[in-house]
Amino acid sequence: MRRAIIADDESLAAELIKHLLDKYGLPVKIVGEASAGDDAVEMIYQLKPDIVFLDIQMPVLSGIEVMENINASYQGTILFVVITAFSYFEYAQAALRLGAKDILLKPIEPKQFLDTMERVIGYRYTENEAFNEFLEYIHQHYHEAIELNTCAKRHHTSMSHISRMFQKYFQTNFTAYVNHLRIKKAQEFLKETTLSIQEIADKVGYNNLNYFYKNFKKVTGMTPNLYRGKGS
Repeated sequence: MRRAIIADDESLAAELIKHLLDKYGLPVKIVGEASAGDDAVEMIYQLKPDIVFLDIQMPVLSGIEVMENINASYQGTILFVVITAFSYFEYAQAALRLGAKDILLKPIEPKQFLDTMERVIGYRYTENEAFNEFLEYIHQHYHEAIELNTCAKRHHTSMSHISRMFQKYFQTNFTAYVNHLRIKKAQEFLKETTLSIQEIADKVGYNNLNYFYKNFKKVTGMTPNLYRGKGS
Protein backbone atom coordinates (compact mmCIF):
# COMPACT_ATOMS: atom_id res chain seq x y z
CA MET A 1 0.00 0.00 0.00
CA ARG A 2 1.43 3.37 -1.06
CA ARG A 3 1.19 6.22 1.45
CA ALA A 4 0.05 9.60 0.15
CA ILE A 5 -0.50 13.20 1.23
CA ILE A 6 -2.94 15.65 -0.33
CA ALA A 7 -1.74 19.26 -0.28
CA ASP A 8 -4.58 21.44 -1.58
CA ASP A 9 -6.43 24.38 -0.05
CA GLU A 10 -9.65 23.35 -1.81
CA SER A 11 -11.42 20.72 0.30
CA LEU A 12 -13.55 19.56 -2.65
CA ALA A 13 -10.45 18.60 -4.62
CA ALA A 14 -9.10 16.58 -1.69
CA GLU A 15 -12.44 14.83 -1.20
CA LEU A 16 -12.61 13.96 -4.90
CA ILE A 17 -9.12 12.41 -4.84
CA LYS A 18 -10.08 10.26 -1.85
CA HIS A 19 -13.33 9.26 -3.54
CA LEU A 20 -11.55 8.22 -6.75
CA LEU A 21 -8.91 6.23 -4.87
CA ASP A 22 -11.72 4.34 -3.16
CA LYS A 23 -13.82 4.01 -6.31
CA TYR A 24 -11.04 2.34 -8.29
CA GLY A 25 -9.72 0.31 -5.34
CA LEU A 26 -6.24 1.73 -5.75
CA PRO A 27 -3.61 0.61 -3.23
CA VAL A 28 -2.99 4.16 -1.99
CA LYS A 29 -3.70 5.30 1.58
CA ILE A 30 -4.09 9.00 2.42
CA VAL A 31 -2.05 9.55 5.58
CA GLY A 32 -2.24 13.35 5.75
CA GLU A 33 -3.84 16.48 4.32
CA ALA A 34 -2.45 20.02 4.21
CA SER A 35 -4.11 23.25 3.08
CA ALA A 36 -0.97 25.42 3.02
CA GLY A 37 2.45 24.94 1.48
CA ASP A 38 4.45 25.25 4.70
CA ASP A 39 2.23 22.65 6.36
CA ALA A 40 2.77 20.36 3.37
CA VAL A 41 6.56 20.58 3.72
CA GLU A 42 6.37 19.82 7.45
CA MET A 43 4.01 16.90 6.81
CA ILE A 44 6.28 15.43 4.13
CA TYR A 45 9.25 15.41 6.50
CA GLN A 46 7.15 13.97 9.30
CA LEU A 47 5.13 11.31 7.46
CA LYS A 48 7.53 10.44 4.60
CA PRO A 49 4.86 9.63 1.99
CA ASP A 50 5.41 7.81 -1.29
CA ILE A 51 3.07 10.13 -3.24
CA VAL A 52 2.12 13.79 -2.79
CA PHE A 53 -0.88 15.29 -4.61
CA LEU A 54 0.29 18.91 -4.74
CA ASP A 55 -1.75 21.97 -5.69
CA ILE A 56 0.18 24.74 -7.45
CA GLN A 57 -1.71 27.65 -5.83
CA MET A 58 -1.60 27.40 -2.01
CA PRO A 59 -1.18 29.87 0.86
CA VAL A 60 2.27 30.63 2.35
CA LEU A 61 4.24 28.43 -0.08
CA SER A 62 3.19 27.54 -3.63
CA GLY A 63 3.44 24.00 -4.95
CA ILE A 64 6.58 25.02 -6.84
CA GLU A 65 8.17 26.32 -3.63
CA VAL A 66 7.22 23.12 -1.81
CA MET A 67 8.99 21.03 -4.47
CA GLU A 68 12.04 23.30 -4.41
CA ASN A 69 12.24 22.94 -0.63
CA ILE A 70 11.93 19.15 -0.75
CA ASN A 71 14.40 18.79 -3.63
CA ALA A 72 16.97 20.86 -1.73
CA SER A 73 17.17 18.80 1.43
CA TYR A 74 14.75 15.86 1.65
CA GLN A 75 16.35 12.42 1.82
CA GLY A 76 14.07 10.03 -0.02
CA THR A 77 11.98 9.61 -3.14
CA ILE A 78 8.57 11.21 -3.54
CA LEU A 79 6.23 10.92 -6.51
CA PHE A 80 4.71 14.38 -6.93
CA VAL A 81 1.40 14.65 -8.79
CA VAL A 82 0.79 18.33 -9.50
CA ILE A 83 -2.78 19.65 -9.41
CA THR A 84 -3.59 22.88 -11.21
CA ALA A 85 -6.24 24.88 -12.99
CA PHE A 86 -5.61 25.37 -16.70
CA SER A 87 -4.85 29.06 -16.16
CA TYR A 88 -1.81 28.08 -14.11
CA PHE A 89 -0.60 25.38 -16.51
CA GLU A 90 2.69 27.21 -17.16
CA TYR A 91 3.56 26.72 -13.50
CA ALA A 92 2.82 23.03 -13.85
CA GLN A 93 5.43 22.89 -16.60
CA ALA A 94 7.93 24.29 -14.10
CA ALA A 95 6.88 21.55 -11.69
CA LEU A 96 7.69 18.92 -14.32
CA ARG A 97 11.18 20.36 -14.61
CA LEU A 98 11.48 19.97 -10.84
CA GLY A 99 10.63 16.28 -11.11
CA ALA A 100 6.83 16.07 -10.89
CA LYS A 101 5.61 12.77 -12.31
CA ASP A 102 2.37 14.03 -13.86
CA ILE A 103 -0.20 16.83 -13.90
CA LEU A 104 -3.88 16.72 -12.95
CA LEU A 105 -6.00 19.54 -14.36
CA LYS A 106 -8.91 20.92 -12.33
CA PRO A 107 -11.69 20.01 -12.33
CA ILE A 108 -10.28 16.48 -11.96
CA GLU A 109 -12.02 13.94 -14.18
CA PRO A 110 -12.14 10.24 -13.19
CA LYS A 111 -10.54 8.94 -16.41
CA GLN A 112 -7.79 11.55 -16.21
CA PHE A 113 -7.12 10.59 -12.58
CA LEU A 114 -6.88 6.88 -13.34
CA ASP A 115 -4.57 7.46 -16.33
CA THR A 116 -2.34 9.67 -14.16
CA MET A 117 -2.13 7.11 -11.37
CA GLU A 118 -1.22 4.37 -13.83
CA ARG A 119 1.62 6.51 -15.22
CA VAL A 120 2.85 7.47 -11.76
CA ILE A 121 2.78 3.98 -10.28
CA GLY A 122 3.93 2.34 -13.50
CA TYR A 123 1.29 -0.27 -14.19
CA ARG A 124 -2.34 -0.63 -15.16
CA TYR A 125 -4.94 -0.85 -12.43
CA THR A 126 -8.01 -3.08 -12.54
CA GLU A 127 -11.44 -2.77 -10.94
CA ASN A 128 -10.48 -5.62 -8.59
CA GLU A 129 -9.11 -4.10 -5.37
CA ALA A 130 -7.56 -7.35 -4.09
CA PHE A 131 -5.78 -7.93 -7.39
CA ASN A 132 -4.51 -4.35 -7.36
CA GLU A 133 -2.90 -5.10 -3.99
CA PHE A 134 -1.34 -8.22 -5.50
CA LEU A 135 0.05 -6.21 -8.41
CA GLU A 136 1.38 -3.60 -6.01
CA TYR A 137 3.29 -6.30 -4.13
CA ILE A 138 4.83 -7.63 -7.35
CA HIS A 139 5.94 -4.18 -8.48
CA GLN A 140 7.60 -3.55 -5.14
CA HIS A 141 9.27 -6.96 -4.88
CA TYR A 142 9.95 -7.96 -8.51
CA HIS A 143 13.72 -8.01 -7.82
CA GLU A 144 13.28 -10.74 -5.22
CA ALA A 145 12.77 -14.47 -5.72
CA ILE A 146 8.98 -14.26 -5.90
CA GLU A 147 6.87 -17.25 -6.94
CA LEU A 148 3.19 -17.62 -7.61
CA ASN A 149 2.50 -20.07 -4.78
CA THR A 150 4.18 -17.97 -2.07
CA CYS A 151 2.59 -14.75 -3.37
CA ALA A 152 -0.84 -16.37 -3.42
CA LYS A 153 -0.43 -17.60 0.17
CA ARG A 154 0.73 -14.20 1.30
CA HIS A 155 -2.42 -12.61 -0.11
CA HIS A 156 -4.67 -15.40 1.24
CA THR A 157 -5.83 -16.60 -2.16
CA SER A 158 -5.23 -19.51 -4.53
CA MET A 159 -2.80 -19.86 -7.43
CA SER A 160 -5.67 -20.68 -9.77
CA HIS A 161 -7.53 -17.50 -8.83
CA ILE A 162 -4.45 -15.33 -9.41
CA SER A 163 -3.83 -17.09 -12.73
CA ARG A 164 -7.38 -16.32 -13.82
CA MET A 165 -6.92 -12.64 -12.86
CA PHE A 166 -3.75 -12.32 -14.94
CA GLN A 167 -5.48 -13.93 -17.90
CA LYS A 168 -8.56 -11.77 -17.51
CA TYR A 169 -6.85 -8.41 -17.19
CA PHE A 170 -3.55 -8.87 -19.05
CA GLN A 171 -4.00 -11.97 -21.25
CA THR A 172 -0.81 -13.45 -19.80
CA ASN A 173 0.36 -15.53 -16.86
CA PHE A 174 2.17 -14.70 -13.61
CA THR A 175 5.63 -15.77 -14.78
CA ALA A 176 5.43 -13.88 -18.07
CA TYR A 177 4.17 -10.76 -16.29
CA VAL A 178 7.05 -10.80 -13.78
CA ASN A 179 9.62 -11.45 -16.50
CA HIS A 180 8.27 -8.60 -18.60
CA LEU A 181 8.38 -6.28 -15.59
CA ARG A 182 11.97 -7.25 -14.81
CA ILE A 183 13.06 -6.66 -18.40
CA LYS A 184 11.30 -3.28 -18.43
CA LYS A 185 13.26 -2.29 -15.32
CA ALA A 186 16.45 -3.61 -16.90
CA GLN A 187 15.85 -1.40 -19.93
CA GLU A 188 15.65 1.60 -17.62
CA PHE A 189 18.94 0.68 -15.95
CA LEU A 190 20.60 0.20 -19.34
CA LYS A 191 19.45 3.65 -20.50
CA GLU A 192 20.07 5.57 -17.29
CA THR A 193 23.12 3.96 -15.64
CA THR A 194 26.58 2.60 -16.42
CA LEU A 195 26.04 -0.57 -14.38
CA SER A 196 27.38 -3.76 -15.91
CA ILE A 197 24.99 -6.28 -17.47
CA GLN A 198 25.64 -8.64 -14.56
CA GLU A 199 24.86 -5.93 -12.01
CA ILE A 200 21.63 -5.05 -13.81
CA ALA A 201 20.59 -8.69 -14.00
CA ASP A 202 21.11 -8.99 -10.25
CA LYS A 203 19.17 -5.78 -9.57
CA VAL A 204 16.10 -6.92 -11.47
CA GLY A 205 15.94 -10.38 -9.94
CA TYR A 206 17.92 -12.69 -12.24
CA ASN A 207 20.65 -14.76 -10.58
CA ASN A 208 21.36 -16.55 -13.87
CA LEU A 209 22.93 -14.29 -16.51
CA ASN A 210 22.11 -16.63 -19.41
CA TYR A 211 18.44 -16.69 -18.38
CA PHE A 212 18.46 -12.90 -18.19
CA TYR A 213 19.89 -12.67 -21.73
CA LYS A 214 17.30 -15.15 -22.98
CA ASN A 215 14.37 -13.23 -21.49
CA PHE A 216 15.72 -9.85 -22.51
CA LYS A 217 16.02 -10.90 -26.14
CA LYS A 218 12.59 -12.55 -26.05
CA VAL A 219 10.95 -9.30 -24.87
CA THR A 220 13.00 -6.70 -26.78
CA GLY A 221 14.26 -8.63 -29.80
CA MET A 222 17.90 -7.76 -29.02
CA THR A 223 20.62 -8.43 -26.48
CA PRO A 224 21.22 -6.06 -23.53
CA ASN A 225 24.47 -4.87 -25.10
CA LEU A 226 22.78 -4.02 -28.39
CA TYR A 227 19.94 -2.28 -26.53
CA ARG A 228 22.39 -0.14 -24.59
CA GLY A 229 24.35 0.70 -27.76
CA LYS A 230 21.15 1.67 -29.56
CA GLY A 231 20.40 4.26 -26.90
CA SER A 232 23.82 5.89 -27.06
